[in-house]
Parts: sequence; structure tokens; C-alpha cells
Amino acid sequence: MSLVLVADDEPAVLEVLSQVVEDLGHEVVRARDGEEALALARVHRPRLVITDHMMPRMSGMELCSRLKQEPGLREVPIILLSAVLQQGSPDASAFLNKPFEITDFETLVHDVLEKTPAVPPEPATPVEALSRWVAQSLQGPLEAARDQLRTLRDLPPPGRGAVEALGAQLQSLERMGRYLQDAVRLSAGSVTLRPVEGDLRRHLEASIARCRTTGGPDVPVEVTVPEEAVGLRFDPERLGQVFDVLLSNAARQGGVRVELTASPEQVLVHVSDPGPGIPEAELPRLFQPFPEGPVRGEALGLYVASELAKLHGGALSAESRPGQGATFSVSLPRVA
Repeated sequence: MSLVLVADDEPAVLEVLSQVVEDLGHEVVRARDGEEALALARVHRPRLVITDHMMPRMSGMELCSRLKQEPGLREVPIILLSAVLQQGSPDASAFLNKPFEITDFETLVHDVLEKTPAVPPEPATPVEALSRWVAQSLQGPLEAARDQLRTLRDLPPPGRGAVEALGAQLQSLERMGRYLQDAVRLSAGSVTLRPVEGDLRRHLEASIARCRTTGGPDVPVEVTVPEEAVGLRFDPERLGQVFDVLLSNAARQGGVRVELTASPEQVLVHVSDPGPGIPEAELPRLFQPFPEGPVRGEALGLYVASELAKLHGGALSAESRPGQGATFSVSLPRVA
């Protein structure tokens, strides 16, 4: 028997695929989107991942790429399913076009597992083991709370507002679990980049689109970017994490203003908010993993964003005056 992670945002499809895998004699862990799948993979270390492509928060293609960057998960085979892609991902071991015959799916799962030797898990440090334990301990209560919220999503106002607020808090707890594991790996030096040449503007706009979706229609978003492409060598997934942290923090302050500028030497991304600002005494410890005293937003997320910017050869900084909001700036060098 093997542990198989199945990810699909359609509940009926997720249930059918999971049941098929269980009927083959394997244990199944279910995920309803890409980010949840990545978090569960980090905790449970499955022997096989089966994922749909079109999912919220993180696509199947992105999930494949992220799994290949993870220590202990790089060798895990992935079956990618899609109704829109014509071919799979280079990071996936196999690919199936939707719709497909269940017998074809069963055969593929059997064949992939047959070809995959059982790999003993990499030994974890005590801190890594603790972070996994925390994430795994949170998973059950969070999943139960999400199920309860789904039963309440059709409530009329004002109950609907309370449900949405609770949903936002659950997402915050999920992010904290992911940040904790990322922070541990970053401090251990076990995070590596997979840089590519690309248009940074396009990837920044994708993060902004995610922010518009999760932040809600009442959060104003102002964007200033160059008309031409901004070429840069960077890791799209890891730099996307940096942007997501800064944009979500700004959205929680009531508004987002993004400015992208480029020179021959460097690229700058400024993310500003109209919030109450940050006291000067707090600025030096914004990017510490576990700062003492009150902190603004999600401190672990800012630490992770800062360390990922450093891995790119850049830096993350913050400027603020009380009552005048805050601006976080990511500087990235351009390599000739």
C-alpha cells in the first residue's frame, strides 16, 4: 500500500479519483487546490501525487514545479490531469487528458507506482520535524472548519459577512503553516531557486490578479508598470511568493498600490498601502522570523519574502511614517 495525494477543486471529481485509488489498495490524502496540495505533500510525503491542472490559488503546472523544488519531494512522481492542456509538464511523470476512461486512469496509477521505488524519507532536523508536526496538527482542525464554512456560505447578511471573515482567518492560519515550513527550510539553507529568463511584468500582474480575487472587490488596487516587457532572470514561483506576501499584506490595510520600474542595472517593485503606518521602532525587526513584541501583519511571511529576495541577489526593504501607510520595496539586480 502506498500513500497517494489527489488534488482537484471539483468535489465530485476529487471523490471519484480518490475512491478509485483507494480501491486499488492505497491510502489517499485529498486536496482541493494547489496550495493545499503543496502543504499536504510537505507534511505527509506521499509516494505519488495526482493533480488537476485548473485549480485555484495554484495551478497543477505550478504545483509540479514547486514539488520539484522541495527537498524530500523532488523524486515523487506526478500524474497531471487536464481538460485544456494538450501535453503535460516537464516536471510531471505522466499526463492524462480529461475526460478519460477510469480503466486508463487505474492502469496509469498502477504503472507509475510499479516503476517508483520506495524512497526512505530524508532525515529531518528537530526544528524541521517540529514544523511538520505543527502543520500536520493544524490540518485536521482547519479542514473541519472549512467544511463547516462551506455549509454556511449561502447565509444571508449579516451572517454571510461573519462567514467571510472566518474564511479569511482560516486562510491566514493556512498561510502561517506554509510560512513556518518555508522559514525553517530557508534558515537551514535547503531552498534552491530554479531561475528562468522571463518578463517580470507578466508574473507581477499574475500576482496582482490573485490579490484582486482574494482581497475582494472593495479593496482598491492601483498598478503602474512599463508598457514594454521587463526582462529578468528569476524563479517565477519563489518570486511569486514574495509578491503574494506583500500584496496580501497591503490588501489587509485597505488598499494596494504597485509600481514597477526598471533600469539597466536593477528592477524595483514598490508595494504601498494606505494603512496606519509602522512605528519607526518596529522597522528594524520587520523581517526577523520570530520578533519579540507586537508585529504588523504576518511576520513569518515577511521573513520568507525577505530571504527569497536575498536568494535572487536582491533585497526587501520597508519605509513608513505613522499615519501615512507603508511601502515595501523589492530590488532585483539585472544580469547583463
